[in-house]
Amino acid sequence: MSQAVAGTGSPSVPVTATATTAEKPTRKAPRKLCDGQLGKPGKAMPKSDLSRAAAPGVAEPEGTIPVGGGKWTWINFWAAWCVPCKEEMPRLLGWEKKLATDGKRMRLVFLSLDDDPRQLEQFLKSQSDGGVRATYWLREGKEREDWLSAIDMDTDPELPAHVLVDPSGKARCVINGAVED
Repeated sequence: MSQAVAGTGSPSVPVTATATTAEKPTRKAPRKLCDGQLGKPGKAMPKSDLSRAAAPGVAEPEGTIPVGGGKWTWINFWAAWCVPCKEEMPRLLGWEKKLATDGKRMRLVFLSLDDDPRQLEQFLKSQSDGGVRATYWLREGKEREDWLSAIDMDTDPELPAHVLVDPSGKARCVINGAVED
């Protein structure tokens, strides 16, 4: 229970205080991810090689994002300066492990939209072994604009953002903002 105190008076008049009890905050209903998007035809994913980055001693990801092959792919767009991005990374990694344990065919891919390579490198170096230590990277400029435009995504998206790619390799759903459990 929280309380607020309101006072009245002036320097020469004594203050009268009243305590009020604040209402309990109401819990929002969970947001429906991909609501209405999965019934629409998807956009083919770009086939171009992407830039990549990795912490020292860690292998960089393959040249193109692996999509299709009978697996759903969850692409997380993030940046090292984005606090909500960094907060949701452990949640996404835990979710990927849970799905694998349950036998679900899903892959998780991280795609950085960092503009400063030094900030990205520092972030990857600072991660523990279970964290994000390698990532695809859409560099600022034509590479980023062309790639995001190809899947009808804003070329300057609000981060974090996500794209769900179906087992045939088509981008089927764009999610803006952090995801919760």
